[in-house]
Amino acid sequence: MVLLLSGVPLATSWVLNICATTVPWLYASRFSSGIGTGMLWSALSIYLGEIADPRIRGSLISMNVNASSIGMFLGNAMGPYLSMEMFGYVSLVPNILFMILFSLIPESPYYYLLHGDTGKAEESLKWFRREADVKAEMRELQEFVDGAGTNIFLNLKEFLLPSNLKRTMLVLGIYAFSYMSGYNAMFAYAEIIVTKCKINMKPSLAVTILGLATIVAGSTATLMVDRLGRKRLLIMSGLGSSVSLALLGLHFHLLSLDYDGASLTWLPLIALILFNISVCAGLQPVPSTILSEVFPTNLKSLGCLFVSSNNAILSFLSAKTYQPFLNLVGDKFVFWTYGFCMLFLAPYVHFLLPETMGKSLMEIQRSDKK
Repeated sequence: MVLLLSGVPLATSWVLNICATTVPWLYASRFSSGIGTGMLWSALSIYLGEIADPRIRGSLISMNVNASSIGMFLGNAMGPYLSMEMFGYVSLVPNILFMILFSLIPESPYYYLLHGDTGKAEESLKWFRREADVKAEMRELQEFVDGAGTNIFLNLKEFLLPSNLKRTMLVLGIYAFSYMSGYNAMFAYAEIIVTKCKINMKPSLAVTILGLATIVAGSTATLMVDRLGRKRLLIMSGLGSSVSLALLGLHFHLLSLDYDGASLTWLPLIALILFNISVCAGLQPVPSTILSEVFPTNLKSLGCLFVSSNNAILSFLSAKTYQPFLNLVGDKFVFWTYGFCMLFLAPYVHFLLPETMGKSLMEIQRSDKK
């Protein structure tokens, strides 16, 4: 229901964009979009984690998270050729389709069991598993939710226990690294960064190529996250983004030494493509997967609320501090700083993050208690 309702402010945002005649209309559009996006991403990982077979849970969540890359690519491809009004009309169509089609999908079986409706829980599980025998899985789901309640005050008390706060901090740390990579800021300033690279290519074309690279990377992550595992993908993502940011900083260093930007076109393009691939192959989809897996049933909403709220703050700070930081130290040191920060992702993941690949939600909870 939360996912369905998120479509309302998102659709409102596009309607405001279509009707915009002054800047305040655009502020209202962005505010409405922020509400819808916050609702959507907060609930999506939980829902997908609850309906997915453990063997494909990582792939399913990665596929949905990286679907945003397709939207960004299409937006960048259409943007130079459409008016804002027409862009709004085109973008409103998939929003309406989502609200219509998603209304046909049942609530997760975990939700029904948590509220004591075993019959609907079994019907929901059969809908998602189709031909499979769901009796054994129903018993495991029942065991998983046994003892869990919906009382917000009791759940909050349990959430504040050290073991549960540890889970929260662990997930929040992974998200923090994704913002420390500068991806959020670099996406917001993508065309400006490409223009400052002084490459021999139209900036809008370069941004479109980068968007295509994120789709390829996202598709790769969808195929590999349940084969390589969460930890390996995150480590590869961190190292790849660190190398690419170092190369991008090197390009701006060479520009400061009066090298011709056009002759160096290959360097920033390779760096930016590698960066997009690295981030979208691990740092974007994997944290959402882990968020859906580590919390007990009754604490999922609180855990997701806390992590999503902090992500909103980190996202704001990441985008808002980019320009002042750039004015203070210059382009090359900005990207070298981002790259240096990403070197610490590998040890963080290796020593602190448990591998959840292929495990049921019940098995993950049991392993956490050992």
